[in-house]
This record gives sequence, structure tokens and C-alpha cells, in this order.
Amino acid sequence: MPGFELTMEIARLPEDVFAYLTDVSNLPAWQSSARAAEADGRVRKGARIQERRSFMGRDVKTEVEVTAYEFPERFDLRSRSGPVSYEIRHELKRAGAATRLHVRADVKVGPMMRIPAQGPLKMAEREFRSDFERLKTILETP
Repeated sequence: MPGFELTMEIARLPEDVFAYLTDVSNLPAWQSSARAAEADGRVRKGARIQERRSFMGRDVKTEVEVTAYEFPERFDLRSRSGPVSYEIRHELKRAGAATRLHVRADVKVGPMMRIPAQGPLKMAEREFRSDFERLKTILETP
């Protein structure tokens, strides 16, 4: 299964990073493809989040399910609908007065689509890295 990951330190406590990361109203501020997001109630394990995103030049509605919600250490998501099937795992650990955030995204691509999907996956990886750098900047800016 193709995927990508990153680890970064954010100069904020894990509780602060987790709170911002799991507040779906923040998604459009730090994820470049997100246009809007709304949870079906309180964000928790099992919650469903409806998202509106721009995907390859099109407006797309997606749904993700929260598969792990362990404040302030773990937040995992799995796609439930949309053009791409994926899972994202966020692990947060205290690093002194900062947070070490490790994120892994796994994308499910069928065997016949592995080669055609390489270009879009590279673009998605660049966006993924850029989005998390934006998250870091937002959280570290007073």
C-alpha cells in the first residue's frame, strides 16, 4: 500500500496540538484542499466527518471516520467515501515543552492503478508535507 509519513516538532504542548488538530472547523485554515468540514457531533472514536475538498480541480464531498481518539496522544482517520481510500495516523508525544508529531498516511490503490496513480500520489505527498508545515506555523505563531 503506497503511503508517506513525516515527523516534526511543534513548539506547543501535545494538548494544544491535539485540540487544534481535532477541531474540524480548523481544517480549511491548514489543509490546502479542504473547503469545509463538519462532524456528526462531538469528535470522538466512531465520529463521522463530512468534508468538502478540492480534488484534482473538482469539488468533492468525502466522509471520514475517526478510528482512534486518545487525548492527547493519538488521532486516526479512515476514509469512508470519496475518490481515494486512505488511512491517516497521528501520534503525538511530549518532547520537553514541545510536541513530536508523527503522521502516516496510507493510500489504497488497486493493482491496475499503481502506475497511473504515481503522479497524483507524488502531488498528494507534497500537499501533505506542505499542509503539516502550515499547521506547525499556525500553532507556533503567537
